[in-house]
Amino acid sequence: MLIVTGIASICAAQSPGSEPFRQEGIASWYGGEFDGKPTASGEIFNSGYYTAAHPTLPFGTILVITNKQNDKRVTVKVNDRGPFVSSRIIDLSRAAADVLDMLTTGTAPVIVERAANTTLGPGGEPVKVAAAAVPQAAPQAPPPAPPVVAQVPAPAPAAPAPVPPPQAPEAAAPQAAAPQPAPAAPPPPAPSPTVPQAQTPPAPASVPAQPAPAAPAPVAAPPAETKVPQAQVPPAAPVVPPVPVVPPAPVTAPAPVVKPPAPVTPAYSLPPAQIKGTIPPAGSTKLYRLQVGAYIVPKNAVDAFDKLKSAGLNPAYERSGDYYRVVLPGLRARDISSISQTIGNLGFKEALIREER
Repeated sequence: MLIVTGIASICAAQSPGSEPFRQEGIASWYGGEFDGKPTASGEIFNSGYYTAAHPTLPFGTILVITNKQNDKRVTVKVNDRGPFVSSRIIDLSRAAADVLDMLTTGTAPVIVERAANTTLGPGGEPVKVAAAAVPQAAPQAPPPAPPVVAQVPAPAPAAPAPVPPPQAPEAAAPQAAAPQPAPAAPPPPAPSPTVPQAQTPPAPASVPAQPAPAAPAPVAAPPAETKVPQAQVPPAAPVVPPVPVVPPAPVTAPAPVVKPPAPVTPAYSLPPAQIKGTIPPAGSTKLYRLQVGAYIVPKNAVDAFDKLKSAGLNPAYERSGDYYRVVLPGLRARDISSISQTIGNLGFKEALIREER
């Protein structure tokens, strides 16, 4: 984020407005290096205030910023223009970034919404979209009650008629022939003496006498068991156990001898950046800063800032007249050598060192 001065026509604060506004993207923050300097709206920047820089929203607009990674919120006021990086949508002051817990990461995915009130600081509620009125349906008359039908008790089921148990057949009774019709002229003869009257079923006509049953045929006795002499049974053949077959042992080829790789010496595509100034001894306890570049065009300063940020460094801006300086503040003496190699790999040929005040 860069602070732009000298634009008087857009310095006046505008009313926040009440219409809903929502935007999602990446937020960054800028801190104490711009304290005491005028912003694009004319206000003096203070990193301890809850303010923000936005590319298009009117100055004085009150916004609620929500960190999508931890759902923390802060309410800020727009008083500056920025950021000038296409991948970011808003720049926050250090105080606002601290509430969202994004000081360490530098950037965070956020939701930007217009605030429902003007109280700045942690928390806040966005403007809600008013729900459309839903027409109420006319009350309907209740449906008519169904007619009452008298309940007629069902008749009790009739008890089943008793079934007589079946009669066991007579074991000694002879089989009677089917009844045959007889001529009506002769009188019915007397019943046979061999069949009792109680055992003969009633017949419509007379039944002729039946002959006595024949005697059962004698049952032949089973043949006597024939014994086979012991000498006629051949002896069983002796059981020979199978000889186990041992498979041949597999032939294994000797393992190839692998030589350990030779140690690789780290190679750098570019030489380290040349440090201009007095390089402190490694045991020094003071803090130093490296000025990587000074630019008149703001976009060049932003590009250098992003390049250092992508390498894991923590760059900052310094304004000096018409120049925008990109520096690495708060460095220890023992880290300067490795940092000079890192920025050299990024294409920076030299860096100016000075002690932190």
